[in-house]
Amino acid sequence: MEQGTAFCPQCRAPQIRVAVPEIVIPSGIASDSTVTSLPAYFGAPLTTRIEWSEALPATALAGLITALLMMTPLAYFGFGMLIGGSLSVVFYRRRVPVANVTPGMGARLGMVSGILGGGIFAALLSVGTTLFHAWDSVRAKLIEVVEQTAARNPDPQTQQALEFFKSPDGIVLLLTTALIGALIAFVIFSGLGGALGAAFLRRKEHP
Repeated sequence: MEQGTAFCPQCRAPQIRVAVPEIVIPSGIASDSTVTSLPAYFGAPLTTRIEWSEALPATALAGLITALLMMTPLAYFGFGMLIGGSLSVVFYRRRVPVANVTPGMGARLGMVSGILGGGIFAALLSVGTTLFHAWDSVRAKLIEVVEQTAARNPDPQTQQALEFFKSPDGIVLLLTTALIGALIAFVIFSGLGGALGAAFLRRKEHP
């Protein structure tokens, strides 16, 4: 409609002018960019993928605890390793609240904590042996075990093989074999503990 025209030039009907007020947003209302963001995990879907950037610190702490537990009576029957594997799941879940830790994920977390725990355990044993000058007593104990084994096996070939283990090279071989066996035990028992810990956690959250 033209400015100042009261009637429609075609139908001669009276025209009504409606003024639309301008919408003004109050300055007190914050824009989307100024709204405080919620935590990243709020409302996020549960994930079944391991975030290794968060998992490594969790498994390292669990591995340290495992190594310390293996110097206590909990070392018997692998209880210390089982506990350490379960703790790796607990620590990881605290760092990643949206993690839906399955028993398979728990087993992987536990095995990593077992590898780290086995390495820490070996390092602590080496440092302790050096600081307390216990190498001679360790060597004497190993030779005693070899002699006891030889006494129960009169076979000449067995006797010859056991004599080798009383030599310095044989002692080193025995210690290396023992450390490898201990590391395997750490991985197996810690992985089992992680799987059990994840299963228990899922059962507790989803009864």
